[in-house]
Amino acid sequence: MGQKKFWGLDFEFGGGSNRGNADTDHANASVDCFKAWFQSTAYLKGSLDYGTFEKRRYTNHGTFTLRYDHALWNSWKVFAYNTNAYNEFILLKRRITVGAGPWYDLILGPTKHGISLALTRGYEKFEDGKNEREARLSFRDISEIPISKTAEFSADFFYVPRLSGFGDYHVYMELGLETLFWKDNLGLKVSWVDEYDSRPKPYVRKNDAMWLTHLTLHFGK
Repeated sequence: MGQKKFWGLDFEFGGGSNRGNADTDHANASVDCFKAWFQSTAYLKGSLDYGTFEKRRYTNHGTFTLRYDHALWNSWKVFAYNTNAYNEFILLKRRITVGAGPWYDLILGPTKHGISLALTRGYEKFEDGKNEREARLSFRDISEIPISKTAEFSADFFYVPRLSGFGDYHVYMELGLETLFWKDNLGLKVSWVDEYDSRPKPYVRKNDAMWLTHLTLHFGK
């Protein structure tokens, strides 16, 4: 699959609707772009997942992230990021996270792995009116594994423990399989997403997992 070096703009769209014995609507979308210049690269990524059953919401969450990378030497770089998120069904009205740390791009044959470690500071506001501020570590591994010239397997793994007690942690994992069917611009993708919170709010389950399908659009050079 084509690798872009200077700029890129990617879209993903998915969803469905049913009318009859049950009225349901579901939409998920994301945008991911970057611009590289000299030793610097800036990234912007946003996503939204929203669904209703008989006009009542059963999912509603979104994220927006800005990231800046600065290349150092060989495969090493440093990065800083800011993420804003909400998730109605874990009672999270807003989460703001800022972090920075080292990043290493590991190349193993045809596969690529982006491995990072960051120190983060977060602010969370919940539906019950409580606010939390906390420092955490963030370990991340992003993997891209080509299957053929038009198909690729991807994995994104986060482990985010609280510095004051590693028993309080978040885990995020996304596994995806994408195949292109029109040049390098148009494809189909299926993803499995799992989010785990070791210490959720009362009446909130620890784990959320879902399957997503997308039409993907890719631009850049």
